[in-house]
Formats: sequence, C-alpha cells, structure tokens
Amino acid sequence: MSFRCRKFIRNPLWLLGLWLCVSVAHPIAANDAAKPPPPAAGMSIVFVGDIMLDGGPGHAISSGRDPFAACSQLLADADYSVGNLECVLGKGGERMLKPFSFRAAADSPRFLKKHFSAVSLANNHSGDFGPAGLVEQMRILDEAGIRSFGAGRTLTEARQPLVLERNGFKVAVLGSNGFRALTTAATADRAGSAPLEEEQVLEDIRAARTRADAVVPFVHWGPENTPQPRPAQARLARKMVDAGAAAVIGCHPHVTQTVEVIRGVPIVYSLGNFVFDYFPGDPPEWTGWVVKLTFRSGQPVDLAMQSVKLDGSGIPHAIVEEDLLPNAYGSMPTAAPALSTGQASPDTSGPSLPGK
Repeated sequence: MSFRCRKFIRNPLWLLGLWLCVSVAHPIAANDAAKPPPPAAGMSIVFVGDIMLDGGPGHAISSGRDPFAACSQLLADADYSVGNLECVLGKGGERMLKPFSFRAAADSPRFLKKHFSAVSLANNHSGDFGPAGLVEQMRILDEAGIRSFGAGRTLTEARQPLVLERNGFKVAVLGSNGFRALTTAATADRAGSAPLEEEQVLEDIRAARTRADAVVPFVHWGPENTPQPRPAQARLARKMVDAGAAAVIGCHPHVTQTVEVIRGVPIVYSLGNFVFDYFPGDPPEWTGWVVKLTFRSGQPVDLAMQSVKLDGSGIPHAIVEEDLLPNAYGSMPTAAPALSTGQASPDTSGPSLPGK
C-alpha cells in the first residue's frame, strides 16, 4: 500500500490555493496496468468549517448579498455539501448568558438552501437561545429542505447519523460537540447537541457502520486560535479510526490545524472558519479550508483541499498562495502532534476564551 502526495501535507506551501489530492492505493500488477479500472460506486462530500451568519455576514444577507457566492463552485463540486452552522435561525428562545450569542439574519435559510445539503448543529452556539431556540432552528431547517444532524429534541435523536446516498453508496455523518459540551448537551427530555463523549462516539461510529458503507465523524473540538490539536484529540481520532471511521473532520478552533493520515484514513483536525465575523483580538485575516472527500466502493477515501480567506465582512473567497499575508494566522497545517497514552475526557478542548 502506498500513500501518494503525503509529503505535501507536511510541506504546507503546496496546499495553498490548490486542490490537494490525497489518496491511498494498492499497487497495480504489471499485467493489469493497461486495463481500465472498473466503474466503482461512490459519492463525494464537501465539508466547510464554521458558518456564522450574524454580524458582518448577517448585514450582507440583510442587504441581499449571498455570503457563499464567491465559493459557490467549490460548494457545488460534490454530490453533497456540509457545514458547521454556528448561529441560531429564527426568533425563538431566550438569549443565554454568555460572551457571544449569534442570531442569523432572517433571510439566511434561503442562502443556506442554495449551497448546502446539510449542516451540523453539534456546537456551542446551537444553544445560544436555549432548547426552545434550537427546536425552532431545526424546524426552520426542515421546512427549508436543509438536513441537520448532531443535535435533536432528545439525546437519542441528537446521536443519530445523517445518512447520505448516491449511486448505491451510503455515507453516515455523525456530529458531536466537545467544547463546553455539557452546557448544551441534549438529554432524555431536553433538546441539545450530541456531546463528544468518547465511549458514546465510538459506539455511534460502530452502529453507523452497520447502516452505511463509510462513516465520517464531524467533530467540534479543540482549543481556539491554535495551530495544533491537543494530544487527547489525536488519541481520540485514532480510536475513531479503530472503530471504523473512513475520515475524521474537525472544526471550532477558527484556524486550520494538522492534517494526518492513519492507515489510509485522513484526519483534518480543524477546517478553520468559512463564514465568520471579526472581533477584537482576532487575527488580521481569517483563513480556512474547503475539504472534499470522495468515496468509492472498495477503495480508500480521496481527500482534496482548497484554501479560502475571509474578507473584512467575514465572507470567504478562494485564494492562491500569493494572496496570503506574509504570516497569515493559522492558514497552514503543521506536523502531526506527538501521541501518548491516556483517555480523552468528554470536553477535550478544555477552557478557552472568549468562547467563540
């Protein structure tokens, strides 16, 4: 088994402004080299990081602008597109006492529907307006024809995977929140998100594997504004691979982090921001990744990455290397973190301020 392009992951200059293709393939015998490969059932999914439709992006929407327009081709370049929705739709619920609470602009569902197949609600902002606000948000998404996962009216519902199917191939996507997870976690009788609790997540991966050809945990975790995941995250990612994950995609830190491959399974620890406003103390320019996973029956996952930067309104644009600032904050992946033994806690991210 060989891993093509792996050196590019450790050399970040190759990533920026390019679609970086990563794949693992079995060697081809000499007498088979001239034969065209048989058609394989499969599908592709584009993942993006944090989507916050308040503030600058919210003002753009209120004025009739589509915040996703500049990246529409990236989002359309797959069978499905999935993002992490870091704000609450609708007017329901009561604002929670916390430093940052985000309410999406009224016309947000129209633009989300145009570009996204589904959104994860497994994050610390799905509870910004309490359980009632979350329930209304799920209703609005459902009425708009946008599928959601990672949250529910009960914990059982929140843990259910989103199953996507194309060409007879099924991919189950699971959402879970590891940032201040217990404050927004669903219970048997309260709406909330699925917490990133180790044994629960591993159990959900194994269960989803019986329903789909591939499983992708889309996890909300890690410290904010740091280029490296914590060792506990790396340990948990490896356990997800052992449980049957075909890829692991992370979000929440607002900046991009390490990419590594374990036995042919890609792990992107953080996608960074996709649509997000600027606040005091933030870096001068947000950057992020759009990740495309391509699944084919009997083959390892292909991964492709495109860098984006966010303008002064928090709206993303595809970039090439020369567009970056000399020291663009968090725009490049770093070497894989050192691993050690131990158990990951339910809140693997630990404390973080101010908690965006």
